[in-house]
Parts: sequence; structure tokens; C-alpha cells
Amino acid sequence: MFGDDRYAAAFVDTWRRIATRCAPVVQTTGRIYTNRPRFYKTPAGESARMGPVSRYERDMNPSTTPLDLPASSEPAFLFGCGRFRMEERLLERCPQEILRFGRRPLVVCDATSRAVAGDAACDALRGAGAAARVLEHGGFCCREDALAVAESGGLDGVDVVVGCGGGLILDFSKCLAHLAGAPLVTIPTSSAQCCAYTSIACCYTREGRYVSTSHFAREPAAALLDLSILARQPSRLLAAGAFDAMAKKIEIEFWTQLDARTGAGASGAAAPSGIAAAISDFIHADIDGKIDAALAGLGEGGPSPALRDVVFDSVVGAGIVSGISGGSRQVALAHRLYYGARTLHPALAARYTHGELVAVGLVMQHVYNGAPEKADALAARLRKWGLAASMGELGFGTAPGDLGAWTAYLLGTKTMKAALAADAGSEKRLRESMGAVFR
Repeated sequence: MFGDDRYAAAFVDTWRRIATRCAPVVQTTGRIYTNRPRFYKTPAGESARMGPVSRYERDMNPSTTPLDLPASSEPAFLFGCGRFRMEERLLERCPQEILRFGRRPLVVCDATSRAVAGDAACDALRGAGAAARVLEHGGFCCREDALAVAESGGLDGVDVVVGCGGGLILDFSKCLAHLAGAPLVTIPTSSAQCCAYTSIACCYTREGRYVSTSHFAREPAAALLDLSILARQPSRLLAAGAFDAMAKKIEIEFWTQLDARTGAGASGAAAPSGIAAAISDFIHADIDGKIDAALAGLGEGGPSPALRDVVFDSVVGAGIVSGISGGSRQVALAHRLYYGARTLHPALAARYTHGELVAVGLVMQHVYNGAPEKADALAARLRKWGLAASMGELGFGTAPGDLGAWTAYLLGTKTMKAALAADAGSEKRLRESMGAVFR
């Protein structure tokens, strides 16, 4: 049945312990999770407490330290989430979904999202009989902060993690769910990013400097989009998410052009999926035709059809493209500019959303791709919607010394290394494209 006696033994042993100890169990996406606090050995050899561990991960891959967050690669393709709902007043009905996965949820939020949705979600869960509690996190998605929560017993007894907020909180919730060995439910309070629908998380230092992107082995168990909340989000966040989603098409074009110049696959990655390219084309056209109406309808009664579509494109559509692209082939210069801002100038970059910085990077990407006229049109549209179209408008330095640091950073990224290896003219195009936004 198993083809390997080790797996058979692990299977039998797992169920024996479940039967004898009556540990709480949640079955989701074919894996078994338990919530018994465990301990691990620190490098010095002493015992330290950590949160619950996935028995599946421990038994099937005992060499993996459960407290280690995943590396920046994942061999499997993960598309979206297990369950998805997008409705008005969905927060009131969130126990219908969350309690499928556990009875002791941990609702993770920051001060803003707690007031918008976190407390309401917790109250709804308690009203349904769940032993829900809230964890308010005011920092970045930081590995050390996630480990501190686990080591302090903050994940003890948790059988489902509910991330409620923006991108930083949702990514931090993914780290906590990973450490707890528990399923994750996401409740985004804006559509400024697609992370509610992906299995990756951008991780930072406690000061906000970008460190790496973690690719988790499990996708969110459910994503719940309450349109009553998203219809009241600030216009800046709706626009930022729209541009982040529209960037997928332009960045995929970067890889397509690179492969066309050198032969498919010469960039060192698999050729972009035709499906991902087709979806990104649709997202770009759909948002382009509806974003004005969506922005105009914010805060006026219920969500308009245009708003519904833009939110869906920004979260679900962009998330699917990310999954099909393996979380990397939909990323090129526009996103590298974001990572550069978070790396070189973390304090200043923290003032802006992911999508606001990617939007400026999209102007640069258009120029690099050989379409300066599209860059000019995009810059005009960004300013029309109240967003910046250059790094100078965001307050980043554009003096020669600043440009030198940025150029060195971008040339050192995987994106530009692949381009330079395949085409000697890539550095010249990069410098030309930087001139369009560093002013």
C-alpha cells in the first residue's frame, strides 16, 4: 500500500498515538495536524519550548527542524487556497468556514485590522462556541518574531490560524501557521496585495529590511473576502493592489522576451506557462477597463460590479498567476525595485505599500521592455489616481551616489543575472530604464 515500510510504520504510529492520547486533530489537504506542545534542541543543546508541530512533517521528514521557516524555493506548484468566498457581510459568517479546520483559532491582526475586522471575527467565533483568542502584532513579517511567539507558548493549543489584515499580517500569519502545524485562513482587509491567496511570504528584519521570500509547503486552507470591508478600503490600497496585479503581465513579458532572444529556457527557469501569460493578459485588460469605476464607487453603498471584479483580479487572479509561475517567473524588475527599496532604505520604504512601489517599478519595466510610450501613459495614469510615478516623488534619493547603490543592487538580483548571462546589452537597458524613474 505504501511502498515503503518507513511510511507504513509512521502511519500506524501516528494513528496509535492519536487513539491513545486523544490529541486534537484537524484533517485538511490530506495532512494530519496535532496540537500537543513540543520541545526542540537549540544549537547549544538545551531544550526550548515551541508551538505545536505537524506530525506529518515530523514523521515523514524527521530531519527537518519544525521551527525552521521554509527556504526560498518550493518544488511543488500551489494554486490559491482550499476554499474561497467573496461576499458582503462575510465576517458575520466566518465561523462557517474557520470551524471546519479547528475549534481553537488564533486571530492574528495589527491595531488597525483589529478595529476593522479582528475583534468582530473573534466575537463571531466565540459566539459559535470556539475558544478564540487574538494576537495583536505591530511589526513586520519577521522570522524572529514568529519564533518568539512559538517559543513563549503563544501557539500552544492553536488548531487553526486566522490572519486578519494587510500583507504584513497575512504573511506573518503564514509563518505562525507553519510553526503551529495548523491550517491558515486569511481575511484580508484590503486588496492591496494577492498574499491572501498565495503560499509565499515576504520576510523582513524587525527594522523592516527585506530578508527573503519563504515558500510554504501548504497553501491557505481558506480565503474569506468580505466585500463590505473591501468596499470601504482607502482608494490608495485598491489602486496599489490593481497595479501589483497588472504588473504580472509586464513582468512575464520580460521573461518571454529574454527567452525569445536566447532560446526558451536560456534564462535558467522553465518557460512561462501559457496559461499564466493568458491569465495575466486578462487581468491587465480587465483592471485597465474597470479601475476608474471601481475607485469612483468606493465607500458609496455596496460594492459595485467593477469593484468586485477589480478585487477578484487583484487577489485571486494575481494569486493564481503567482502559483502557476512558481512564485518567481511573474517577478522581474518592477518587483526587484520593491525589494531594493526594502533592502536599501527600509525606513522610508515602510511608508508605502507593496503595490505603490511596484507601480513605480512598472514604469521602469515598460522602458526596459522597449515600450517607453507605455511607461509615459502609465506614469500619467498613476498621478491621476494619486500615486507616485517616480522614486523622487516617493522621497528616495536620485543623486549619482544613490543611483550607484541602486544599480549595484539591481545588477545583483537573480532577474538581472539571468538577463546579463543571456544578453550583453541588458545592463545598458537597465540603466536606461532606471533613468525613467530615478528623477
